[in-house]
Amino acid sequence: MMKATEVRIAPALDPGESYVDPVFVLVETSLDDCGETVTTIDHVSTRQVNGRDRWNVTTLGLSVPLTHSAALEWAVSYAASRDIPLVYERDATTVSDYAASLSGRFPALGAASASSSSK
Repeated sequence: MMKATEVRIAPALDPGESYVDPVFVLVETSLDDCGETVTTIDHVSTRQVNGRDRWNVTTLGLSVPLTHSAALEWAVSYAASRDIPLVYERDATTVSDYAASLSGRFPALGAASASSSSK
């Protein structure tokens, strides 16, 4: 079994970018509609289907009321116990990260934010 200190933590990729690691845990923390912190944790792996690699995503927690640091600690422990060497993480609870996460889902907001900050 892997030790928690052996699990690497890396920033999650931006929307539209492709992961290449065959197995990892993804931790994403954001604010819900009421401004409360919620976290989603996914175990992501690839598997062969008809000779082609396919993503297999198992959601371990969806919109769980956990702080990012608590969720990350849990995810690293989970990863280590299953010999998963990598945890990707995104914390969109800060204002700039939250705006960036919205711009990924709503490109017009990102463009408006960029034009207002350049004035």
